[in-house]
Amino acid sequence: MALHIEAPLAKSLGLHLAILVLLLFSADFSSTPEMVSVSLESEGQAPVEAVAVDEKLLNERVEQMQRERDALKAAEEKRIRDLERRAEQAEKNRTTEEQRLKRVAEEKRKADAETQKAKAAAAEAKKRQQQENAKAKEAEQARIVKEQERQKAEDAAKAAEQKRKAEQAAAEKAAAERARQAAEANQKAEQERAMQEQLAKEAQARSAARARQAATEVQRYIALISDAVDRSLYKDESMRGKSCSVNIRLATTGFVTSVKVLGGDSNVCDSALRAVNRIGTMPMSSDPDVYDKLKDITLRVEPQF
Repeated sequence: MALHIEAPLAKSLGLHLAILVLLLFSADFSSTPEMVSVSLESEGQAPVEAVAVDEKLLNERVEQMQRERDALKAAEEKRIRDLERRAEQAEKNRTTEEQRLKRVAEEKRKADAETQKAKAAAAEAKKRQQQENAKAKEAEQARIVKEQERQKAEDAAKAAEQKRKAEQAAAEKAAAERARQAAEANQKAEQERAMQEQLAKEAQARSAARARQAATEVQRYIALISDAVDRSLYKDESMRGKSCSVNIRLATTGFVTSVKVLGGDSNVCDSALRAVNRIGTMPMSSDPDVYDKLKDITLRVEPQF
């Protein structure tokens, strides 16, 4: 039987339907949708038959809006990741350029120092050559004087022999001193080698201890993150004994930059995604080694009752 609705009543019906749609959009879509009906009464008239909302069309529209919101959210997360990646690359470029400039400055300083050292060595060599030339000239003059003074030849020969012996003794003494210094240098080098070996062993032990500590910290923070996600889950009995694996990427502050489902029960996965997004920022260590292990983790979410 066809239902004839007067114009005022039709306007009232349209208003009620609009309110109903708004209420449905603000409701929790995870629950089972029910058939909704509206009863309208107009003053002075008989009640109008209930008008049922097309549940299928309504659900399709809700799912479409949900997909659009998910697409917008994914695009925003991608934009944030791109911004973080570009900022990280810019910082790397800046650091690389600073290091290059420091190397150039250090190389120039060393080159200047070598140049000054070479100039000083050349000046010293020239000075020694001049002194040696002067000594040679004096020696020649002395030889001429000795030749001219035959009377003093024997005394000069004796003086030369004594000088030779003194020089030989000085040379032997200098050789002994050089041998002593070489032995000391070898001993010092051996001590330095032993010290370096000991330092290397100690550094290796410290590194191993730090690695063990970092591994323990990583496990502790994974447990904290898992506990935070479990406490934020919306649970029901249908999830008991079921699980979902999710991948979570975190900034250095623990801020969640992305989360995606890897597989598992659909209800648990949906609840896990909403829980991670509600938390927003996870527990995070200030230790760079620990963060490096936590920045991209796969978490198995299994509701605890």
